[in-house]
Amino acid sequence: MIRLVPAAALALLAVLPLEAQVSPPELEETAEVARRAAGAALRGQPRVLFEALDIDGILERRIGAAVWARLTERQREPLRAVVRQTFATALSSGRSGAGEIAWSSARESDGGASVSLGVRFGQRWLKSRWSLQRASGGWRIEDVTLSDPGVSLAAESLHSLGPNPVRPRDRRQQARQEAYPRLAGLGVIAVVVLLAYRRLEPGKRVLLLLTASAPALLFLADGFLAVRRALAEPYVVSEGLPAAPWERWLRLAREAEREGQLAQADPLWKRAIAAGAARQPIAYERGLAARERGDLEAARQDFTAALEPPAPAPGALRELALLALSEGKNAEARLLLDRYVEATGPDPDALAIEAVVDANLGAPQRGLEAIRKARELVGGGTRGAELEARIRARAVDAAGAVAALKELEPAGRLDRDALRADPAYLPIANDPVWVAFLNEAPPPSPTPRRQEVR
Repeated sequence: MIRLVPAAALALLAVLPLEAQVSPPELEETAEVARRAAGAALRGQPRVLFEALDIDGILERRIGAAVWARLTERQREPLRAVVRQTFATALSSGRSGAGEIAWSSARESDGGASVSLGVRFGQRWLKSRWSLQRASGGWRIEDVTLSDPGVSLAAESLHSLGPNPVRPRDRRQQARQEAYPRLAGLGVIAVVVLLAYRRLEPGKRVLLLLTASAPALLFLADGFLAVRRALAEPYVVSEGLPAAPWERWLRLAREAEREGQLAQADPLWKRAIAAGAARQPIAYERGLAARERGDLEAARQDFTAALEPPAPAPGALRELALLALSEGKNAEARLLLDRYVEATGPDPDALAIEAVVDANLGAPQRGLEAIRKARELVGGGTRGAELEARIRARAVDAAGAVAALKELEPAGRLDRDALRADPAYLPIANDPVWVAFLNEAPPPSPTPRRQEVR
């Protein structure tokens, strides 16, 4: 009997990890939760996001479960509002036009699930990672991380609360502070009644007492409720929790950057950092702005600064890889891309760059594998064919781009006029294969066969 105990224990230990694993159907469920919440937020309807978001769990980790349990609902609501505002603002579609969910993938992570989700805003991408855990009634969203700047929205919302949003309260002193003004009001009413009572005729004294009783009762009721609330709430929550103090400086710095006023933008960025904004996401954002205005050396310096510990912005790895690729440093670009994908997970654009780099390095099979993964990520079909055509055009493979686009003809999705105007195909614009393809006459649309009348 004694020998069976270790065997039973080993069997139990062997079963436990299997029970903790997340099955493929559950992973798809988590991806659907993230897609539904993100889609609603993009449409300006964040209620679905808030219902799936574990707001109380986020605040408990910051404030402490014991303190959170002793807060009243009236005290919790302003704290929840800060978390809601942070998530809704970051995931809203107010950045550059309406956004659409372009791809998603889910994997197991720490007993829960991590869902990578990509949203397209025009020509820009927002790549995010959604952390979900099992809860009663389904899956709850614990955090959303904006992958490229490396910003955790849960941490950002808690940072916005300030250093000490909840403080212990001296309940007796607070009760006295609430009671004294109301007692003083009652005293004033009593003095007025006493002075007027002696001067009035007996018939008017009853009217005086009835008139004075109304404000007296209001003072008593208000004082009772205020004292009761002070005694019942062992903690005080900061009233009127402000927005993150660095947001103002970030907004002014971005406006100065857009207007080309770089000398004015620099001190504004520094003020934002001094007010509490994270340094690495700002360096990443400044690098993007420098790249857009063509200052590649400044962009390189900013992207390098964005990778400094303790909280690097992973998107800088991708941008440095693109700079290396433009300079013909393909091996360096491949290493940077590997680090980027390891940090943030795969996405269609990163896989497209990988395919170009692999083609330049003479590794066509690796490039084809990257294309296959990219097509799989967007769900295959016509979207996958369109993505492959763009990747092959980026790699200056006109024949491959044409072959991928030919898959769209049976579905009626091939618009040659739109392809001529699409900047994605500029690298192959003068290739004879591409020119011949654009000049082909579109196949005639099938006409329905007439039925013979018998």
